[in-house]
Amino acid sequence: MIRYKKAKKQDLPMLIEYKLLTITPYLKSNQEKLMTISTINDFVSKNYEDFEIIYYNLKPIGTYLIKNKELNTLYIKEEYQKEKIWKKIIQKIKPEIEQIKLLKQNQKGLQFFKKYDFHEIKEEKEYLILRKDDKNENE
Repeated sequence: MIRYKKAKKQDLPMLIEYKLLTITPYLKSNQEKLMTISTINDFVSKNYEDFEIIYYNLKPIGTYLIKNKELNTLYIKEEYQKEKIWKKIIQKIKPEIEQIKLLKQNQKGLQFFKKYDFHEIKEEKEYLILRKDDKNENE
């Protein structure tokens, strides 16, 4: 069973770890990684109350953050990245999302969100901006 809970201050280490795991695979240099760690620590510390923690059978398996109707973070532990779990999570959060900001290098994420009716609308520096495909919303 999947459940969701608002993050609390004591969840900060887990949230920082999960947020870093969504970004660090795409960073090349150690300097980039060090700068990112600092940025992520600050960001998560300021916004932790906006994160939702995802639980499966009472175990925390991931997190997401939707801020101003933009999906900022979505992370699920690898061992729980199963179609059934993803589908339930997307069904829950999709109505809250107008756009997604995704690193250009994250082609796996791009293909995943296309599968759930999001499409690329523009590029911003190192990001792709995705929006819901409205024509499929009422089907």
